[in-house]
Amino acid sequence: MPTLIHLVRHAEVENPDNIWYGRLSGFVLSERGRRQAEALAKHFASSEIAAVYSSPLERAIETSSAIARPHALEVIEDMDLIESETRLQGRPGDTRLFRNPFRALHFINPLKPSWGESYASTGNRMLEAIRRMREKHPGEEVVAVSHMTPIIVARMRLENRRGPAWASGHPCARASISTFTFEGDHVLTSDYLDVGTRVE
Repeated sequence: MPTLIHLVRHAEVENPDNIWYGRLSGFVLSERGRRQAEALAKHFASSEIAAVYSSPLERAIETSSAIARPHALEVIEDMDLIESETRLQGRPGDTRLFRNPFRALHFINPLKPSWGESYASTGNRMLEAIRRMREKHPGEEVVAVSHMTPIIVARMRLENRRGPAWASGHPCARASISTFTFEGDHVLTSDYLDVGTRVE
């Protein structure tokens, strides 16, 4: 039996000041984000989900809790699913970031990236989390709620692609699902479904 791993990006966050929130605490789902989480819950309600894993950040826990509820499952927090570390957290997430010329130093090497955790580190921990899920739930279906960069980097690694996440061309909208079908440690298929953008 194949093993299905669904990597879900958390739903929309309440962030009126457009802050680069990174790993900061206190950023929870917006009203629309809660509706997106419920839409994800409805999507998975008819699936035989064996376990729901989550990044420990609030926005991911809220999303994963909505998915786990119809299955009467406890969310399992996994630190390897956390957002990529960045030195830019707490800063504006738009052009205001570049008003201070010293912040340009964070973008010297966008391939590394020089503003935070390397793509190699992010990929390694995501693949380790996926490996543990496959070994614990062979032949079953598992949901893991994470964040945009970790999910994109994991997808690139699973598809044997290299390069920066921002140049991957892979979509990863809020409340989207990237599904991988495994036979042992071999990826049979990868699929993408955008649930969140259809929610008003």
